[in-house]
Amino acid sequence: MESYGDQIAQISTALADPTRRDIMQHVLGADTPLSALQVAQHFGLHVNAARMHLDKLVKGGLLRVIRRRDSRGGRPAHLYFENDEEREILFPSRCYKTLAEILLGGTQGGHQEITTALQEEASRRGREEALRGSSPLAFLPAKASIREVVEAWLADAGRRGLKARLNRDNAKAMSMTFLSCPFGKFSENYPDTVCEIHRCLEEGILSLCGHWKVSSGSVDNPCVFLLKKKAERT
Repeated sequence: MESYGDQIAQISTALADPTRRDIMQHVLGADTPLSALQVAQHFGLHVNAARMHLDKLVKGGLLRVIRRRDSRGGRPAHLYFENDEEREILFPSRCYKTLAEILLGGTQGGHQEITTALQEEASRRGREEALRGSSPLAFLPAKASIREVVEAWLADAGRRGLKARLNRDNAKAMSMTFLSCPFGKFSENYPDTVCEIHRCLEEGILSLCGHWKVSSGSVDNPCVFLLKKKAERT
């Protein structure tokens, strides 16, 4: 297991070069894994220089690499893509993940009051963080259409460093698929609790632009959220 000092050194080295940081952002934004040649062509670099940058990002734990042979044969290509394994360096070292595991584990008893408290807190935090971060949702007109809202929602996800995709449904309800989860491995270990927290967080963010209801849009994929207008109270 790597020491705390080794992790700091590897990540610091990986992010020290501005070109390398740009390459990392380019790979993270790509829909498919990229080869060193593709990265070199995009940035106007020699392929060996691009490969050096990519390998340093892999060593720093920021990217992953796979080997894939194409139909023409020959040597397999190295393809680089996002590393979804979490790496977090805190100064000084903290055990927040352990604390989160303990707290989430304690919610698994089915106590409704705990579930309700988590839902309310997630919604409140979502709204507060969106306000602090100048979310695009905060600048929409009062009577924005659902299309305008969901496109601003997509932009807000990008602001938070999350990958998402719009699903075109209809004029009354639209959905968005989150391709990356803000809670990482916790959503695998505690899917029901964490996905519900995520849903409430998004609903809190969307409260900046009116009364919108976020619900799970797919039984098979909890990362699909359906957006529709809440019924007006009379």
